[in-house]
Amino acid sequence: RWIDVRVTCADEAAEPAAVAVRFFNVPPGMASRFPRGARVALAGVLRRRRGAWEMANPEVLSVGEPGSEPPAAGAEPAIRPRYPDVAGVPASVLRRACRAAAERARERVTDGVPAAIAGRHDLPALGESLSRLHSPPAELSDAEAAALCAGESRWHKRLAFDELFVLSLCIARRRRERTAGSAPACPIPADRDEAIEGALSFSLTGAQERALRSIERDLSGERPMNRLLHGEVGSGKTAVAFAAARQVVRAGHQVALMAPTEILAEQHARSLEPWCRALGIRAAVFTASMPRARRRTSESMLAAGRIDVAIGTHALLAEGLRFSSLGLAIVDEQHRFGVAQRARLRDKGEGVTPHLLVMTATPIPRTLALTAYGDLDVSVLDEVPPGRRPPTTRALAGAEARRRVYARLRARLEAGHRAFVVCPLAAPKEEPADGDPADATSVCEELADLLAPAKVGLVHGRMTAQVRERQMAALRRGELDVLVATTVVEVGVDVPEATVMIVEDAERFGLAQLHQLRGRVGRGGGEAHCILLSRADLAGEGARRLKALTATSDGFRIAEEDLALRGPGELFGPRQAGIPRLRFGDLRAHADLLATAKVEADRLLEADPALVKPEHDSLARVLAARADTGQVFGSDAG
Repeated sequence: RWIDVRVTCADEAAEPAAVAVRFFNVPPGMASRFPRGARVALAGVLRRRRGAWEMANPEVLSVGEPGSEPPAAGAEPAIRPRYPDVAGVPASVLRRACRAAAERARERVTDGVPAAIAGRHDLPALGESLSRLHSPPAELSDAEAAALCAGESRWHKRLAFDELFVLSLCIARRRRERTAGSAPACPIPADRDEAIEGALSFSLTGAQERALRSIERDLSGERPMNRLLHGEVGSGKTAVAFAAARQVVRAGHQVALMAPTEILAEQHARSLEPWCRALGIRAAVFTASMPRARRRTSESMLAAGRIDVAIGTHALLAEGLRFSSLGLAIVDEQHRFGVAQRARLRDKGEGVTPHLLVMTATPIPRTLALTAYGDLDVSVLDEVPPGRRPPTTRALAGAEARRRVYARLRARLEAGHRAFVVCPLAAPKEEPADGDPADATSVCEELADLLAPAKVGLVHGRMTAQVRERQMAALRRGELDVLVATTVVEVGVDVPEATVMIVEDAERFGLAQLHQLRGRVGRGGGEAHCILLSRADLAGEGARRLKALTATSDGFRIAEEDLALRGPGELFGPRQAGIPRLRFGDLRAHADLLATAKVEADRLLEADPALVKPEHDSLARVLAARADTGQVFGSDAG
């Protein structure tokens, strides 16, 4: 069920001079469409095989009579759009159907972008854009045709702006809803500077001061604060959060600090304990693994107002845990919590809306700051404390390179340094095979022999929280020299003496994850090293990730590269998996367009918060329709 057609070029001197064309799965009688001597126009992929040119299943644009020029395309436009193949439907029929549908939609489509905004940015109407994309005008210049093929025409831009504008409106509306309640006003303490610096025993950096001043202004008002504190690993987010907590406690209210893991919650408790003790602040830890009797006692004290700061995991969301007067909810590594979980923590306010401070060390691209966190005010810690230097990062491949790395590690251990070795798996697979990624259990056994008499420990997610914490504490105290782990050490581990991070099979980790792991070493100042090991020279995305990490320690640049590699996901669902659903907009390519859409959305809602003006009637209908069909927030949105 195929036919072969031999096509020769009219100009015998031209290249290619002849093309062998084969059509597969053809209907009966198709061969009669190509009489000898007919002039044809074909569109398809031209390939060279065994010294000859060939095409497979090209699109037949036109066939003329033998000896004549190809006929005009008639109703076909001079520039033809290509659609995905539909079985049994010729491309020309599909084009005509799409063109007819676009023409009908042109007069009926509801354009959600007000004419004044479209005019300010020279954007065509939505109906015109749909029509032109399916029936491009013949008089386009070469540059305009190239932009059309690349998806960068003014009509493509109009469709992208439509999505980004509606998204920005939804975010702006949500910001208004979240700040509509009443929160406890917490005045800035008069002794703030002396008390905080005395408790911390170090001075805040300029970035910490700027962030804290913004937070203090928010806390002193009755409108609920919704703020994101974003900073690199080691930039001092905990110190800023402590100063904010002290302001709330001094005003007679309580603070909840929720972390995603017990390791991180315990780390916060250790960091805050001396600071709280210095200022007379009563703090307690709440985790799922704490003894029942101790938990009941702590819950009673919290409900009676005898605990000022509750530090914990998801245990803070338990039904029986109540606060006397919750004034501030702090969520660390917020991307690990869903929308619903953060809402449950704020509901502990018992009739008032507590202020909300969310923190993250995960680098955030500019476009995510406008979308994922668009309903939050953002404070950035873009400085690290004096004495901190980013680790030197190298990517090495092969067994010989691995042998040299561990030989050098032995020398550093003898000099009193400590190290992490991170593996993708916790334990070997039940049916191991060549090429399996490294597992922490096997690597720990190997290094215990290789690095003796150095002490090597093991920690991974299958262990109980108590066992993991004992291993972490042993490394902090110097009873262990090396800790072999999975990514449970990605956050919440602070060992100032750790100066070496070795990642086995590093290409199997994400870029943001590798950046977080790198931030675990060098926290005590001085020289530190991060070694990314792979078994062979890499190509493709894995190589690109490792190259990006060795090229820079700037988390913001890494964030942009990570977004480019992973692409968009869904942002507004409870699992906070990524960024919003977009069909035409691209949060990386359209960053400037998104910023423009955000400005216009904010300006419009300032003038017409309820969208009741006649000129905004179409926009209100578009918003309602898209919200109902899950086109903006997704079906699982919070």
